[in-house]
Amino acid sequence: MEQEKRKIIIYEIEQWRRSKLLPEHYCDFLMNLYDAKPADKDFSVLGVSKNAIQNSNWKVWLLGCVLSALIAYIVFHFNAFRFPLQIMSVVLVVGICYGFGFKYARKAPIIGYALVGLGSIALLGAGFYLLRLHDMNEPSIALAYVAFCSMIWIVIGLLARMGLFHYCGWSGLVLVYAYLLHERVELGWIGAQLSWLPLCVLFCWLGWLLHRASKSAGAVLLLVGFTLWWMPELYGMYTGEISGTLIQLLLLCKLITAAALLFGLRKKWIEWVF
Repeated sequence: MEQEKRKIIIYEIEQWRRSKLLPEHYCDFLMNLYDAKPADKDFSVLGVSKNAIQNSNWKVWLLGCVLSALIAYIVFHFNAFRFPLQIMSVVLVVGICYGFGFKYARKAPIIGYALVGLGSIALLGAGFYLLRLHDMNEPSIALAYVAFCSMIWIVIGLLARMGLFHYCGWSGLVLVYAYLLHERVELGWIGAQLSWLPLCVLFCWLGWLLHRASKSAGAVLLLVGFTLWWMPELYGMYTGEISGTLIQLLLLCKLITAAALLFGLRKKWIEWVF
């Protein structure tokens, strides 16, 4: 008798799922309570459950086919479009990736990150392709475009609470700053420290100010500050403007200092990050 009741309840839950009377995760919870056979339980891959696929609406599949066909058409005929239409096509594809990435950011983080990452790669790659296609190869234009993409990634990271893209945005701006320094100023080791360490302090301070409002944003800014801590030496290694022996000595001193600070302030920054 108990088994019969369980079957009836499971049948009702499946009916609720198909008719959308209850949200998917409620149905999954009830199924886990009443389904005695583990083999029949719903499993998920990358946040998408088996039952969600089996009971999905035909409109979702149609939308997926239409979007796939649209993106394929844009890719194959991209060079034949006029410049404004090319820009609109890139915006459309990137917007679709970002839109669905935002949608899945909480429900299926892996899919959300993958879609936002795909959109970010499309934004950067298509932009450089258009610049080369239309003979706009000046370094200043490319640099401005990298800065533009970086700011987009910062905004996306903040809005979607995706720390990886938030950090990538700041990293892009750091690279732009490094390029401008290299092109316009010849720095010794003191100049390199003065060019980067104040920014390190600034970002750490901003992270501390923001960590109460948003721990993820505060943690990202702390990580950016930690990255900037090493930038004078990395900059010197890349440009060759600082001797290798001095760079090694500076790195050793900074490593000891960073370890001491992290250990001494561990009770504060661990709360800040976690």
